[in-house]
Amino acid sequence: MRAVFEREVSNGKQTYRIWRRAGKPNLKYPRAENDKYILHVELNGYLAALGLTDFALIDSCGFRAATAELYGGEEKRESYFDALRESGDEDAVRAAIAKEQAEITRLGGDLVRQADYIGKMLAEHTRFYLKAKENGGATFPDFVGALLENDLEKCMELSAVYKEKCRQERAARAARSAEEEQAYCQKRNTEAEQAVSKAVQILQNGGLLENETVTFYQDRYHSSTYSIVNHLMRMYQINVPLRTQGWINERLVSVTIRNGRCERQRFMRSKKGHGSQKFFQCMDDLIQAVTVREQNEVSHRPSDNL
Repeated sequence: MRAVFEREVSNGKQTYRIWRRAGKPNLKYPRAENDKYILHVELNGYLAALGLTDFALIDSCGFRAATAELYGGEEKRESYFDALRESGDEDAVRAAIAKEQAEITRLGGDLVRQADYIGKMLAEHTRFYLKAKENGGATFPDFVGALLENDLEKCMELSAVYKEKCRQERAARAARSAEEEQAYCQKRNTEAEQAVSKAVQILQNGGLLENETVTFYQDRYHSSTYSIVNHLMRMYQINVPLRTQGWINERLVSVTIRNGRCERQRFMRSKKGHGSQKFFQCMDDLIQAVTVREQNEVSHRPSDNL
């Protein structure tokens, strides 16, 4: 990238040359004129991003110092502003904030303080890199730390190891997630299938069939929910008019099966609502289809007799 030299900062022991990119700003919505570009520090012939704009660097360097100087610490700062807000004097609050910001800018703009802050940041980068070097790439190999140690070639090797480790971990997590999802779906689909099986037995043997809903899962986030009666109609390919399907979904509560016929239907009434006569015919067709399929399955089962 094309870079523009900003300034040198020094604490007497370490001197850092600070740069920024030329041309288009890094930040679309800066908080101030000096909040547009990410700063870089020159290290062994390279430019390493600090991850801070000039505005953020000044704020980071100056806030704690200003807090200590103005209030005696962060806890006392909170108490001070709490008292101001409780007084209801908004002008006093704004004046205190303006005074604090001016002090942050003054203290944070000190080049010695900035050099100390950058030095601590770079020390952390070095610590991360040396840790990765010690454990053979089990943790993130920090390239800025490697740059400080003049050890970029080794860092490339460690980075390859670390990326492979991360890839294997992602693959393992994906496999675990797939297993968990399969178990989740299987459990709920088994529950739905059991409910359908119980409903079929009621159609065969008689009894009260509650029109509960059943849900079948393709995966954890994709499922299909049906009223059990409509589901059975589809299973046994019974031709049910759309209007009757809607009535089954919205109104039907239960049906009573006796002697191979639908004897009674219980449904939720509306002001002008009434039962569905077409539904009785569809239910009787369903019961007959269930009976015929069961008879066919019995006739095709192998006999235990020799």
